Amino acid sequence: MYGEIASTEVSRHKCLIYEGDPSNQLPVVLPLLIDGLSTNWRCLYLGSPQMVHLVDSTLKDFGVDTGSEAIRGALMLSSDRSHLVNGAFDPDSMIAGLCAQIDGAVHDGFEGLCATGDMKWELGAESNFSRLLEYEARLEQVFRDRPLRGICQYHRDVLPARAVRDALVTHRSTYIGDVLNRDNLFYIPPELLLHGPDDPGGVKQGEWMCQQIIRVLDAERARDKALTAVKQSEAHQRQLAEQLAEMNRTLEHRVAERTAELEAANKNLEAFSYSVSHDLRAPLRHIRGFASMLEQSASASLDQESHRYLKTISDAAGRMEQMTQDLLSFSRMGRTQPARSAVDLNQLVKEAQLEVVSDLEGRTVEWRVERLPIVDGDPSLLRLVFVNLLSNALKYSATRARAEITVGAYEENETETVVFVRDNGVGFDMTYADKLFGVFQRLHSADQFEGTGIGLANVRQIIQSHQGRTWAEARVDHGASFYFSLPKRTSARVITA
Repeated sequence: MYGEIASTEVSRHKCLIYEGDPSNQLPVVLPLLIDGLSTNWRCLYLGSPQMVHLVDSTLKDFGVDTGSEAIRGALMLSSDRSHLVNGAFDPDSMIAGLCAQIDGAVHDGFEGLCATGDMKWELGAESNFSRLLEYEARLEQVFRDRPLRGICQYHRDVLPARAVRDALVTHRSTYIGDVLNRDNLFYIPPELLLHGPDDPGGVKQGEWMCQQIIRVLDAERARDKALTAVKQSEAHQRQLAEQLAEMNRTLEHRVAERTAELEAANKNLEAFSYSVSHDLRAPLRHIRGFASMLEQSASASLDQESHRYLKTISDAAGRMEQMTQDLLSFSRMGRTQPARSAVDLNQLVKEAQLEVVSDLEGRTVEWRVERLPIVDGDPSLLRLVFVNLLSNALKYSATRARAEITVGAYEENETETVVFVRDNGVGFDMTYADKLFGVFQRLHSADQFEGTGIGLANVRQIIQSHQGRTWAEARVDHGASFYFSLPKRTSARVITA
């Protein structure tokens, strides 16, 4: 695939130095001609009949209608050598003829002349190349002053060696093969090449060459400075990477240690909770039993105040026994791994409603149960979640003449489903919302609403074991909403109980 003309040009006067088959010029010459035609320049190609034919056919391969372009005067493919009078090359005559063609192109409505030619075909005999330097230097001046753009082709295999040197010193931008060197180091401006009496011996050329060398040295120093900075930056980055790797290793070690410590602490806490809960149950039963026996055996001799004392002892022991039982259940729950399957939450809500039916006695309750999804989870544990949440909703809406309890769900994101239970009960102050899901944490006194404060802790523990979240929202005397999230179901058999 042939390249494109560079968008930023140092010079419109370029040369192409190439080797091998003459067709090797095409990757550079064709883009020039195609670009010239597309931007309304008259395009001229000068070369041997064989190359003219090859350029014509290749332009057609690229979609250029060479016949139409030639008819409208935009494309001139020529092998004309009439400028060589008796085989001799005259730079003055050639420059004059070129200027006339430029003026003619502009007169015909084109932007200017876009020309490229094979220098061996253009100059002819090897003796004519003695005037190449003069010709190219004067041509450079034409490129500066007139709407002219072009590429002079130098086929090294058929040219005198001196011709390549002269091409390098007269062209600011040079193609070596198909690679463009925009700022040719060997270039010498035409005003220095065509020196006259004011520059005997080419002193100004020498000064220009010194300036070019200094420019190269400055560029090399800038390059070396940049490379040094890059190396320093790379060394600094390596140092940072090593420090980061060491920090990661240290962090991983510390995390492993802390994880082991937490696991040990959790196991100890679970064992302690289980032990305390289990060991306290017998003494508490004894307290309740002996208090009951004392009231029965000495009932006649006890006054009303003594009977109140015994009832207080028995009730307190009963609450303590319930709390230890709940703590024991909570401890067991922490050691339970969910047995996952596809669970229909609609069925679980129905079952949970049946379990809390005793709380409905003498109550007017309006249930609003929306269509719930099927999720992945442990049906027994998730049923316990609904039992706790529905029981709470009934409990804290007991002061309402008509309790309203809503169960619903919505999609939080692509991976998560959120389920909620909402009531129109007494609500709570959101300032203390962070205490809701803690063990034995209550926002209302036992005199207002019975309970030990373990239910919501169980809910959080179960949902966390399902990789979900729990939270709540409420306003005092305006009801409360309890939420939990679960991962969306992948695919599985539906379990309803």
